[in-house]
Amino acid sequence: MLRVKWEGTKSDWTKYNPEWLRFNCQCSQCRQPKSNQRILDVSLIPDRVALDSASLEDERIHVRWKCPEHVGYISVDRLRETADYVSQPSVCSRKTIPELCQSSVTISSETVIDYHDLVDQTARADAICLLYRMLLQNGSAIISEMPTVSGTVKTFVETVLQLPVQRTIYGEVFDVISTPDPINVAYSDAELKPHIDLAYYESPPGLQLLHSLRFDDMVKGGESVLVDGFFAAEELRRVRPEYFRLLSTVPVTFEKIHYDRKWPVHMTYRRPHIAVNGAQQITALFWAPQFEGPLFAPLEQMSAYYEAYKTFSKLIDTCSSRREFRLAPGQMIIFNNRRMLHGRKAFNDGGEGSRHFQGCYVNIDEFKSQALVTLMQHNKYPSVLPHVGNQSC
Repeated sequence: MLRVKWEGTKSDWTKYNPEWLRFNCQCSQCRQPKSNQRILDVSLIPDRVALDSASLEDERIHVRWKCPEHVGYISVDRLRETADYVSQPSVCSRKTIPELCQSSVTISSETVIDYHDLVDQTARADAICLLYRMLLQNGSAIISEMPTVSGTVKTFVETVLQLPVQRTIYGEVFDVISTPDPINVAYSDAELKPHIDLAYYESPPGLQLLHSLRFDDMVKGGESVLVDGFFAAEELRRVRPEYFRLLSTVPVTFEKIHYDRKWPVHMTYRRPHIAVNGAQQITALFWAPQFEGPLFAPLEQMSAYYEAYKTFSKLIDTCSSRREFRLAPGQMIIFNNRRMLHGRKAFNDGGEGSRHFQGCYVNIDEFKSQALVTLMQHNKYPSVLPHVGNQSC
């Protein structure tokens, strides 16, 4: 057993298992230096591994194992970043909980980033770091002063966020505008209850961007709604823990079955509304009432499930994390589709007005990677890594 004393920590020592150290050896025999990928054949490691010696040199812990003999190393940085987890795994779970939105707010200067700062070479570094930190911690951000030109949302993703657009059954870019025969309820003037998009995908989109191209003053209603789903789920756990358990264990059918469209679709996926890890921390949320199919559950669970379902639905509509705002032309909201439930109020265009948003998606893992790389490059890496809802434990 290797014991390490870290400066500035409350605990006296961190203990590292010999097998854990062997599996994580970073020498060139175990990991390819350029790609940092493991090339060690782990099947050759015996059932029991023993340490012979360890020493600190050049910011590396040099380790000698015996039975069989191997000399390698692990960087101090790698050991330090995993110290809490290897000694107290539950700490890792607690540290990944994001700062939940606990009160209803409207658009203010504190929640808005100017588009020009994101494209200006002088201001860009601070602005992009602020944007990524807001998305990681708060789950959403608003960009102002955007050009009201079709296709700007896709250009923003590719040039400002420097990420690829995630293509879906709705294409790369979709228009949210009321149409006579909509292929999605969003393409009408009806109310949209808070939900995540594409819950019937194995991997629903991570970021969603909605850019307001037109929102005429004569249009009555149509305010956007945003709810921190993680906060709502934690509130359910607090007030009705038995309902939380049901919604995190009973699989629900999400479906998109639509043949009367240009590209017919037949997609179904079953999973619980709330995903949790071994420590019962929330890792993802799947809530999309508009796209639910038949429930397949034991008969004796059904009544209790529906009670839990209705309770959570009411909580989403009334909880303090609910936000309502009118997205003006030139404003764009970006939010984490795995955490933030979004919707809108019904609207009436008066026969002449128009409400036209344009949107697209970004993969959750690509977003998280780009955010952390950007923050690391500017020495603003978060001390506590938030959970982005990608089901990672």
